[in-house]
Amino acid sequence: MKGPRGADPADAAGVAINLTPMIDVVFQLLVFLMIANDVSRREIEDLDLPSAPTATQDEGGERRLIVNLLRSGRDGPPSLRVRGADTDLAGFRQVLKSEADREREDDATRTSRLSVLIRADRDSRWQDVQWVIQACADPDVRVHRLQFATEDPTKSGK
Repeated sequence: MKGPRGADPADAAGVAINLTPMIDVVFQLLVFLMIANDVSRREIEDLDLPSAPTATQDEGGERRLIVNLLRSGRDGPPSLRVRGADTDLAGFRQVLKSEADREREDDATRTSRLSVLIRADRDSRWQDVQWVIQACADPDVRVHRLQFATEDPTKSGK
């Protein structure tokens, strides 16, 4: 007796589908997505950001350096975290300069396409924020865009 498409059902019973390659691909995709998610979260620290009701939503999409300015005591240097690693202001300047050199458009104008996102804790000292801004304004760096991370008080419930 012939099946619906003219094939003999007895012949189809002996056919086995090898799912091993498909399982391997799905597993590799799962591992990749887990690692990519971990890397993106490494740059974002859990901070109490200042609120700004008139701020605009960040669209992202561009390559930028994220600087987390952690709450620090009243004395001493600022506590910075860049790419998941603690650093001081001198170390931040080195990272900033190397990133700016990598994103440099023209050596004659010294213009860089580097964007920097400053994520400062609400209780950070303004002086520490100024130090980060001054490092970004250095003539050897010249960042293209400087952004500040804030939270919308209407969405956070604060």
